Amino acid sequence: MPANLTAEAKAKWEKAIAIKDPEEKIKALQEFLSAIPKHKGNERLRDQVKRKIATLRAELEERERKRRSSSKPLLEKEGAAQVLIIGPTNVGKSLLLSALTNARPEIASHPFTTRSPTPGVMRFEDIRFQLVEMPALSEGGLEPGAIDMIRRADGLILMVDLSRGAAEDLRWMLEELERAGITPIPPRSEIEIERAKGIGEPRVFVSGRLLGCTIDDVKRMVLGLGLRDLVVRIRGDASLGDIEDALLRTRKTYKPCLVLANKSDLVRGQEGLARLEEAAGGAIPIIRVSALTGEGLGFIGPGLLRALGIIRVYTKEPNEREPSGEPFILKAGSRVADLARRIHSSLLENYKYARVWGPSSKYPGERVGPSHVLMDGDVVEIRTK
Repeated sequence: MPANLTAEAKAKWEKAIAIKDPEEKIKALQEFLSAIPKHKGNERLRDQVKRKIATLRAELEERERKRRSSSKPLLEKEGAAQVLIIGPTNVGKSLLLSALTNARPEIASHPFTTRSPTPGVMRFEDIRFQLVEMPALSEGGLEPGAIDMIRRADGLILMVDLSRGAAEDLRWMLEELERAGITPIPPRSEIEIERAKGIGEPRVFVSGRLLGCTIDDVKRMVLGLGLRDLVVRIRGDASLGDIEDALLRTRKTYKPCLVLANKSDLVRGQEGLARLEEAAGGAIPIIRVSALTGEGLGFIGPGLLRALGIIRVYTKEPNEREPSGEPFILKAGSRVADLARRIHSSLLENYKYARVWGPSSKYPGERVGPSHVLMDGDVVEIRTK
Protein backbone atom coordinates (compact mmCIF):
# COMPACT_ATOMS: atom_id res chain seq x y z
CA MET A 1 0.00 0.00 0.00
CA PRO A 2 1.40 3.47 -0.89
CA ALA A 3 2.96 5.32 2.03
CA ASN A 4 1.36 8.61 1.00
CA LEU A 5 -2.09 7.63 2.28
CA THR A 6 -3.57 9.76 5.01
CA ALA A 7 -4.23 8.35 8.47
CA GLU A 8 -7.96 8.55 7.69
CA ALA A 9 -7.53 6.47 4.50
CA LYS A 10 -5.42 3.85 6.31
CA ALA A 11 -8.06 3.55 9.04
CA LYS A 12 -10.77 3.05 6.41
CA TRP A 13 -8.64 0.34 4.76
CA GLU A 14 -8.18 -1.50 8.05
CA LYS A 15 -11.93 -1.34 8.59
CA ALA A 16 -12.66 -2.65 5.07
CA ILE A 17 -10.38 -5.69 5.26
CA ALA A 18 -11.86 -6.70 8.62
CA ILE A 19 -15.46 -6.84 7.31
CA LYS A 20 -16.78 -10.20 6.07
CA ASP A 21 -20.31 -9.31 4.93
CA PRO A 22 -20.14 -8.51 1.15
CA GLU A 23 -22.62 -5.60 1.24
CA GLU A 24 -20.93 -3.94 4.21
CA LYS A 25 -17.52 -4.61 2.66
CA ILE A 26 -18.57 -2.83 -0.56
CA LYS A 27 -19.65 0.23 1.46
CA ALA A 28 -16.38 0.24 3.38
CA LEU A 29 -14.32 -0.11 0.20
CA GLN A 30 -16.24 2.78 -1.37
CA GLU A 31 -15.45 4.91 1.69
CA PHE A 32 -11.78 3.92 1.39
CA LEU A 33 -11.83 4.73 -2.34
CA SER A 34 -13.17 8.23 -1.67
CA ALA A 35 -10.40 8.78 0.92
CA ILE A 36 -7.51 7.84 -1.44
CA PRO A 37 -5.74 11.03 -2.69
CA LYS A 38 -6.31 11.39 -6.44
CA HIS A 39 -2.90 11.51 -8.09
CA LYS A 40 -0.92 9.33 -10.48
CA GLY A 41 0.94 7.42 -7.77
CA ASN A 42 -2.34 6.02 -6.47
CA GLU A 43 -3.95 5.05 -9.78
CA ARG A 44 -2.99 1.37 -9.47
CA LEU A 45 -4.40 1.18 -5.94
CA ARG A 46 -7.65 2.85 -7.02
CA ASP A 47 -7.97 0.37 -9.90
CA GLN A 48 -7.41 -2.56 -7.55
CA VAL A 49 -10.11 -1.32 -5.15
CA LYS A 50 -12.54 -0.78 -8.04
CA ARG A 51 -11.87 -4.33 -9.28
CA LYS A 52 -12.58 -5.70 -5.81
CA ILE A 53 -15.85 -3.73 -5.61
CA ALA A 54 -16.87 -4.94 -9.08
CA THR A 55 -16.14 -8.58 -8.13
CA LEU A 56 -18.17 -8.31 -4.92
CA ARG A 57 -21.04 -6.65 -6.84
CA ALA A 58 -21.06 -9.49 -9.36
CA GLU A 59 -21.19 -12.07 -6.54
CA LEU A 60 -24.07 -10.24 -4.83
CA GLU A 61 -26.00 -9.92 -8.11
CA GLU A 62 -25.64 -13.63 -8.81
CA ARG A 63 -26.87 -14.41 -5.30
CA GLU A 64 -29.80 -11.99 -5.73
CA ARG A 65 -30.64 -13.46 -9.16
CA LYS A 66 -30.86 -16.95 -7.65
CA ARG A 67 -32.94 -15.66 -4.74
CA ARG A 68 -35.42 -13.88 -7.01
CA SER A 69 -35.71 -16.83 -9.37
CA SER A 70 -36.75 -19.01 -6.44
CA SER A 71 -39.14 -16.52 -4.83
CA LYS A 72 -42.03 -14.40 -6.08
CA PRO A 73 -41.99 -10.60 -5.65
CA LEU A 74 -44.05 -9.20 -2.80
CA LEU A 75 -46.63 -7.96 -5.33
CA GLU A 76 -46.95 -9.05 -8.96
CA LYS A 77 -47.12 -6.21 -11.48
CA GLU A 78 -50.34 -5.63 -13.38
CA GLY A 79 -51.30 -3.32 -16.24
CA ALA A 80 -49.08 -0.85 -18.13
CA ALA A 81 -47.05 0.17 -15.07
CA GLN A 82 -46.82 -0.31 -11.32
CA VAL A 83 -46.84 2.99 -9.41
CA LEU A 84 -46.35 3.17 -5.63
CA ILE A 85 -48.17 5.82 -3.57
CA ILE A 86 -45.81 7.01 -0.84
CA GLY A 87 -46.33 9.58 1.88
CA PRO A 88 -46.59 10.34 5.59
CA THR A 89 -49.60 9.22 7.60
CA ASN A 90 -53.00 10.92 7.19
CA VAL A 91 -52.28 12.63 3.85
CA GLY A 92 -55.20 10.79 2.16
CA LYS A 93 -53.49 7.88 0.38
CA SER A 94 -56.28 5.40 1.14
CA LEU A 95 -58.99 7.83 0.05
CA LEU A 96 -57.09 8.49 -3.19
CA LEU A 97 -56.71 4.76 -3.91
CA SER A 98 -60.43 4.27 -3.30
CA ALA A 99 -61.34 7.22 -5.57
CA LEU A 100 -59.12 6.12 -8.47
CA THR A 101 -59.30 2.31 -8.43
CA ASN A 102 -61.41 -0.72 -7.65
CA ALA A 103 -59.64 -1.17 -4.29
CA ARG A 104 -61.50 -0.67 -1.04
CA PRO A 105 -58.83 0.06 1.58
CA GLU A 106 -59.69 0.88 5.17
CA ILE A 107 -60.11 4.64 5.51
CA ALA A 108 -59.76 6.10 9.00
CA SER A 109 -58.66 9.30 10.73
CA HIS A 110 -56.23 7.53 13.07
CA PRO A 111 -52.59 7.29 11.90
CA PHE A 112 -50.91 4.30 10.20
CA THR A 113 -54.15 2.62 9.08
CA THR A 114 -52.50 0.88 6.11
CA ARG A 115 -50.16 -1.86 7.36
CA SER A 116 -49.25 -3.65 4.11
CA PRO A 117 -49.02 -2.69 0.40
CA THR A 118 -52.56 -2.36 -1.00
CA PRO A 119 -53.00 -2.57 -4.81
CA GLY A 120 -55.74 -1.25 -7.07
CA VAL A 121 -56.15 -0.79 -10.83
CA MET A 122 -56.72 2.68 -12.28
CA ARG A 123 -58.08 2.95 -15.81
CA PHE A 124 -56.99 5.82 -18.03
CA GLU A 125 -58.54 5.77 -21.50
CA ASP A 126 -57.53 2.32 -22.84
CA ILE A 127 -54.69 1.45 -20.47
CA ARG A 128 -54.46 0.39 -16.83
CA PHE A 129 -52.07 1.48 -14.13
CA GLN A 130 -51.52 -0.57 -10.99
CA LEU A 131 -51.49 1.85 -8.05
CA VAL A 132 -50.13 0.48 -4.78
CA GLU A 133 -50.69 2.30 -1.51
CA MET A 134 -47.65 1.80 0.69
CA PRO A 135 -47.74 1.90 4.49
CA ALA A 136 -47.16 5.45 5.76
CA LEU A 137 -43.59 6.61 6.16
CA SER A 138 -42.51 6.93 9.77
CA GLU A 139 -39.60 8.74 11.40
CA GLY A 140 -37.55 5.58 10.88
CA GLY A 141 -37.63 6.19 7.11
CA LEU A 142 -37.90 3.58 4.37
CA GLU A 143 -37.89 -0.08 5.40
CA PRO A 144 -35.70 -2.52 3.38
CA GLY A 145 -38.83 -4.19 1.95
CA ALA A 146 -40.18 -0.82 0.80
CA ILE A 147 -36.86 0.04 -0.87
CA ASP A 148 -36.94 -3.29 -2.73
CA MET A 149 -40.48 -2.59 -3.96
CA ILE A 150 -39.50 0.94 -5.04
CA ARG A 151 -36.59 -0.41 -7.07
CA ARG A 152 -38.91 -2.90 -8.84
CA ALA A 153 -41.73 -0.38 -9.44
CA ASP A 154 -42.06 1.70 -12.60
CA GLY A 155 -42.77 5.00 -10.84
CA LEU A 156 -43.77 6.78 -7.64
CA ILE A 157 -46.54 9.10 -6.49
CA LEU A 158 -45.26 11.26 -3.62
CA MET A 159 -48.33 12.42 -1.72
CA VAL A 160 -48.44 15.37 0.65
CA ASP A 161 -51.10 17.28 2.56
CA LEU A 162 -51.36 20.79 1.11
CA SER A 163 -53.04 22.02 4.29
CA ARG A 164 -50.09 21.15 6.54
CA GLY A 165 -46.31 20.94 6.07
CA ALA A 166 -46.40 19.83 2.43
CA ALA A 167 -42.99 21.28 1.48
CA GLU A 168 -41.26 19.87 4.57
CA ASP A 169 -42.79 16.43 4.01
CA LEU A 170 -41.71 16.40 0.36
CA ARG A 171 -38.12 17.36 1.27
CA TRP A 172 -38.07 14.60 3.85
CA MET A 173 -39.32 11.98 1.37
CA LEU A 174 -36.77 13.06 -1.25
CA GLU A 175 -34.00 12.84 1.36
CA GLU A 176 -35.10 9.31 2.30
CA LEU A 177 -35.10 8.27 -1.36
CA GLU A 178 -31.66 9.84 -1.84
CA ARG A 179 -30.37 7.91 1.18
CA ALA A 180 -31.64 4.71 -0.45
CA GLY A 181 -29.82 5.54 -3.71
CA ILE A 182 -32.97 6.55 -5.61
CA THR A 183 -33.38 9.81 -7.53
CA PRO A 184 -36.31 11.52 -9.31
CA ILE A 185 -33.90 13.32 -11.66
CA PRO A 186 -33.70 11.58 -15.05
CA PRO A 187 -30.12 10.69 -16.07
CA ARG A 188 -28.67 11.87 -19.37
CA SER A 189 -28.09 8.26 -20.35
CA GLU A 190 -29.53 4.81 -19.80
CA ILE A 191 -26.93 2.08 -19.27
CA GLU A 192 -27.88 -1.58 -19.13
CA ILE A 193 -25.43 -4.24 -17.96
CA GLU A 194 -26.28 -7.80 -18.95
CA ARG A 195 -24.33 -10.97 -18.21
CA ALA A 196 -23.90 -13.35 -21.17
CA LYS A 197 -21.87 -16.43 -20.32
CA GLY A 198 -19.30 -17.56 -22.84
CA ILE A 199 -18.96 -14.40 -24.95
CA GLY A 200 -15.49 -13.59 -23.52
CA GLU A 201 -14.63 -10.03 -24.56
CA PRO A 202 -17.25 -7.46 -23.49
CA ARG A 203 -19.66 -6.24 -26.14
CA VAL A 204 -20.70 -2.59 -26.19
CA PHE A 205 -23.69 -1.19 -28.10
CA VAL A 206 -24.27 2.57 -28.27
CA SER A 207 -27.37 4.40 -29.49
CA GLY A 208 -26.38 7.94 -28.59
CA ARG A 209 -22.97 9.49 -27.89
CA LEU A 210 -19.91 8.52 -25.90
CA LEU A 211 -18.46 11.65 -24.27
CA GLY A 212 -14.67 11.83 -24.29
CA CYS A 213 -14.16 8.12 -24.88
CA THR A 214 -14.53 5.35 -27.46
CA ILE A 215 -16.05 1.87 -27.47
CA ASP A 216 -12.52 0.45 -27.10
CA ASP A 217 -12.01 2.62 -23.99
CA VAL A 218 -15.22 1.17 -22.51
CA LYS A 219 -14.06 -2.40 -23.26
CA ARG A 220 -10.66 -1.74 -21.67
CA MET A 221 -12.31 -0.34 -18.55
CA VAL A 222 -14.63 -3.37 -18.23
CA LEU A 223 -11.68 -5.75 -18.55
CA GLY A 224 -9.62 -3.59 -16.17
CA LEU A 225 -12.32 -4.07 -13.53
CA GLY A 226 -11.85 -7.82 -13.88
CA LEU A 227 -15.26 -8.33 -15.50
CA ARG A 228 -15.98 -10.77 -18.32
CA ASP A 229 -18.95 -11.98 -20.35
CA LEU A 230 -20.76 -8.63 -20.24
CA VAL A 231 -23.02 -6.87 -22.71
CA VAL A 232 -23.16 -3.09 -22.15
CA ARG A 233 -25.98 -1.17 -23.84
CA ILE A 234 -25.78 2.64 -23.75
CA ARG A 235 -28.60 4.99 -24.75
CA GLY A 236 -28.15 8.75 -24.64
CA ASP A 237 -24.97 10.66 -23.77
CA ALA A 238 -22.56 8.84 -21.45
CA SER A 239 -19.02 9.47 -20.22
CA LEU A 240 -16.56 6.82 -19.07
CA GLY A 241 -17.37 7.87 -15.49
CA ASP A 242 -21.09 7.27 -16.06
CA ILE A 243 -20.36 3.77 -17.38
CA GLU A 244 -17.98 3.01 -14.50
CA ASP A 245 -20.69 4.07 -12.02
CA ALA A 246 -23.12 1.72 -13.74
CA LEU A 247 -20.62 -1.16 -13.60
CA LEU A 248 -19.81 -0.56 -9.93
CA ARG A 249 -23.50 0.04 -9.12
CA THR A 250 -22.69 3.42 -7.56
CA ARG A 251 -25.12 5.13 -9.90
CA LYS A 252 -28.40 6.21 -8.34
CA THR A 253 -31.54 4.41 -9.51
CA TYR A 254 -33.89 6.75 -11.40
CA LYS A 255 -37.59 6.49 -10.64
CA PRO A 256 -40.11 8.81 -12.37
CA CYS A 257 -42.09 10.71 -9.74
CA LEU A 258 -45.32 12.69 -9.58
CA VAL A 259 -46.21 14.85 -6.57
CA LEU A 260 -49.87 14.94 -5.55
CA ALA A 261 -50.70 17.93 -3.34
CA ASN A 262 -53.83 16.61 -1.66
CA LYS A 263 -56.57 18.35 0.38
CA SER A 264 -56.71 21.35 -1.95
CA ASP A 265 -60.29 21.83 -0.74
CA LEU A 266 -58.88 22.97 2.62
CA VAL A 267 -56.62 25.77 1.31
CA ARG A 268 -57.22 29.03 -0.50
CA GLY A 269 -56.07 29.66 -4.06
CA GLN A 270 -52.42 28.75 -4.67
CA GLU A 271 -51.53 28.74 -0.98
CA GLY A 272 -48.53 26.49 -0.23
CA LEU A 273 -47.77 25.64 -3.88
CA ALA A 274 -44.80 28.01 -4.23
CA ARG A 275 -42.96 26.40 -1.30
CA LEU A 276 -43.85 22.94 -2.61
CA GLU A 277 -42.46 23.77 -6.06
CA GLU A 278 -39.29 25.04 -4.41
CA ALA A 279 -38.95 21.75 -2.49
CA ALA A 280 -39.43 19.80 -5.73
CA GLY A 281 -36.62 21.81 -7.31
CA GLY A 282 -38.52 22.19 -10.57
CA ALA A 283 -37.70 18.57 -11.38
CA ILE A 284 -40.95 16.82 -10.41
CA PRO A 285 -44.44 17.58 -11.80
CA ILE A 286 -46.95 18.67 -9.13
CA ILE A 287 -50.71 18.12 -9.39
CA ARG A 288 -53.06 19.84 -6.96
CA VAL A 289 -55.89 17.44 -6.02
CA SER A 290 -58.61 16.66 -3.53
CA ALA A 291 -59.29 12.97 -3.06
CA LEU A 292 -62.43 13.98 -1.16
CA THR A 293 -64.07 16.26 -3.77
CA GLY A 294 -62.42 14.83 -6.91
CA GLU A 295 -60.69 18.08 -7.86
CA GLY A 296 -57.68 17.46 -10.14
CA LEU A 297 -58.01 13.67 -10.22
CA GLY A 298 -58.54 13.75 -14.00
CA PHE A 299 -54.99 15.08 -14.47
CA ILE A 300 -53.36 12.06 -12.82
CA GLY A 301 -53.67 9.67 -15.80
CA PRO A 302 -52.08 12.05 -18.35
CA GLY A 303 -49.51 13.07 -15.71
CA LEU A 304 -48.45 9.47 -15.17
CA LEU A 305 -48.23 8.83 -18.91
CA ARG A 306 -45.82 11.78 -19.30
CA ALA A 307 -43.84 11.12 -16.11
CA LEU A 308 -43.31 7.42 -16.90
CA GLY A 309 -42.23 8.25 -20.46
CA ILE A 310 -44.41 5.62 -22.13
CA ILE A 311 -46.46 5.61 -25.31
CA ARG A 312 -49.33 3.51 -26.69
CA VAL A 313 -48.90 2.00 -30.13
CA TYR A 314 -51.61 0.02 -31.94
CA THR A 315 -51.04 -2.62 -34.60
CA LYS A 316 -53.04 -3.37 -37.73
CA GLU A 317 -53.07 -6.48 -39.88
CA PRO A 318 -52.47 -5.90 -43.62
CA ASN A 319 -55.77 -5.37 -45.47
CA GLU A 320 -57.66 -4.87 -42.21
CA ARG A 321 -59.49 -1.58 -41.67
CA GLU A 322 -59.42 -1.38 -37.88
CA PRO A 323 -56.39 -1.52 -35.57
CA SER A 324 -56.03 -3.69 -32.49
CA GLY A 325 -58.09 -2.68 -29.47
CA GLU A 326 -55.25 -3.23 -26.99
CA PRO A 327 -52.14 -1.08 -27.44
CA PHE A 328 -48.52 -2.11 -27.01
CA ILE A 329 -46.90 -0.08 -24.22
CA LEU A 330 -43.45 1.14 -25.28
CA LYS A 331 -40.89 3.62 -23.98
CA ALA A 332 -41.04 7.09 -25.50
CA GLY A 333 -38.53 7.24 -28.35
CA SER A 334 -39.11 3.62 -29.38
CA ARG A 335 -38.78 2.74 -33.05
CA VAL A 336 -40.68 0.44 -35.38
CA ALA A 337 -37.91 -2.14 -34.84
CA ASP A 338 -38.63 -2.15 -31.08
CA LEU A 339 -42.32 -2.77 -31.76
CA ALA A 340 -41.48 -5.61 -34.19
CA ARG A 341 -39.35 -7.32 -31.51
CA ARG A 342 -42.15 -7.00 -28.99
CA ILE A 343 -44.67 -8.61 -31.36
CA HIS A 344 -42.48 -11.58 -32.28
CA SER A 345 -38.75 -12.31 -32.15
CA SER A 346 -38.62 -13.33 -35.84
CA LEU A 347 -40.69 -10.42 -37.20
CA LEU A 348 -37.69 -8.09 -37.56
CA GLU A 349 -35.68 -10.71 -39.42
CA ASN A 350 -38.36 -10.88 -42.16
CA TYR A 351 -39.11 -7.13 -42.08
CA LYS A 352 -39.89 -5.53 -45.44
CA TYR A 353 -41.46 -2.17 -44.51
CA ALA A 354 -44.12 -0.67 -42.27
CA ARG A 355 -46.97 1.77 -42.76
CA VAL A 356 -47.86 4.26 -40.03
CA TRP A 357 -50.98 6.28 -39.28
CA GLY A 358 -50.95 8.81 -36.46
CA PRO A 359 -48.89 11.60 -34.87
CA SER A 360 -45.49 10.38 -36.12
CA SER A 361 -46.52 10.01 -39.78
CA LYS A 362 -46.16 12.76 -42.38
CA TYR A 363 -49.36 11.51 -44.02
CA PRO A 364 -51.79 8.64 -43.33
CA GLY A 365 -50.25 5.28 -44.17
CA GLU A 366 -46.70 6.62 -44.58
CA ARG A 367 -44.26 3.88 -45.59
CA VAL A 368 -41.34 3.80 -43.12
CA GLY A 369 -38.26 1.79 -42.20
CA PRO A 370 -37.40 0.05 -38.91
CA SER A 371 -35.67 3.16 -37.49
CA HIS A 372 -38.82 5.32 -37.66
CA VAL A 373 -39.53 6.84 -34.20
CA LEU A 374 -43.06 6.19 -32.96
CA MET A 375 -45.37 8.46 -30.96
CA ASP A 376 -48.30 7.94 -28.61
CA GLY A 377 -51.41 6.93 -30.55
CA ASP A 378 -49.65 5.62 -33.67
CA VAL A 379 -51.14 2.73 -35.67
CA VAL A 380 -48.54 0.49 -37.31
CA GLU A 381 -48.91 -2.15 -40.04
CA ILE A 382 -45.76 -4.27 -40.55
CA ARG A 383 -45.18 -6.00 -43.88
CA THR A 384 -42.82 -8.97 -44.13
CA LYS A 385 -40.94 -10.59 -46.99
